[in-house]
This record gives sequence, C-alpha cells and structure tokens, in this order.
Amino acid sequence: FGMAVGDIMFSLSFATYGAMLPSCLDYYVWNAQGNQATCNVSGFMTAVGVLMSPLYTCSLNIYSLAIVKYYKTDSYIQKKMEPFLHGVPIVISLAFGFALLATQGYNSHGVSCIDPVYHPPHCIGIEDGQVREGFEIPCGRGSDGPSEIIFFVAFTFVVFVSPTTIGVTLGMMYRHVSQQERRMGR
Repeated sequence: FGMAVGDIMFSLSFATYGAMLPSCLDYYVWNAQGNQATCNVSGFMTAVGVLMSPLYTCSLNIYSLAIVKYYKTDSYIQKKMEPFLHGVPIVISLAFGFALLATQGYNSHGVSCIDPVYHPPHCIGIEDGQVREGFEIPCGRGSDGPSEIIFFVAFTFVVFVSPTTIGVTLGMMYRHVSQQERRMGR
C-alpha cells in the first residue's frame, strides 16, 4: 500500500505538466499557471513520492529476507518488524519532504519544482535575493539555507542506499535458496 501511495504522489506531481510551476515562468515553460505555493505542493509530492517508493521496496525485500532466510513467523513479523517496515519509509520520506519545505528547497527548474535553488534564465546576471522587475520570486531562493545538502542526502538515499539494500537482500536470498537446492539435490 505504501509503495502505491508513493508512486501515486510522484505521478500526480507530474500529471499537470507545468501547471503547478509559477506563472511568471510562462516565457520558457509551457502551461506554467501556478505560484510558489503550488510549486511547493508539487515539489513536496515529488520528493516524498520519489523517496517513499524505493524505501518501501527495501522494506519489501527485508520482509522477504526475514521469511526466506531467517524463517520468521507471521506473528513475529507483525509485532516486531512491521512497524519499522512501514514507519521507516514514511518517516524518512516525510522528514526529507518537510525539511526541503522548511528550507525553501522546492524551486522550479523548468520541468518540476524539485530544484533546491531557484535559478531560471531571467536570473542570469542577477544577484541572489534580488527580484527582477515583472517577477515575484527572488533569484537564488533556497541558496541561503541547507536545502542543497538535504537534497543531496535524499538523492544519495535514492541512488545509492536503496539499490544497495535491494541488491544485498536479494543476493542473500538467492544464496540461501541456492544452498538449500544443493543440499536437497544430494
């Protein structure tokens, strides 16, 4: 269920294709009709969705490993493991989502609102914090906080930690089943 929620949030954040982006960017983004608040909503949904799905995949693999290799019972899994298998993906993805929101980490980069720093084309040659005439959002928005570090840590989770966890758990299950097959074949 949690993986589906993450996938749905991620998909919905792109379903409006550009409509959630600030309308002041309509000079280079088709369908930009929103404002910074709609960009924040879209960015939050993207960040939470993109983190929740792979983290739930890790949970599913850990659940399978507990059954296949360690022969854990349903009652053990339900009482001891399940709260963590659901809690960790939800807490981590929401924590990163809210941290980026608090540090102004949802900014448009032309396709979505998941850029930690706001630097559209009209900001070229403009200092951070300045607002070009005819626009509302200050150039460099998000650059004065830790949003880039938070974004990097979240990116690391998606690109390195999740695939490593998935690979290790699948490898452990494969090795265990292969050893069982060899023993049974004797």
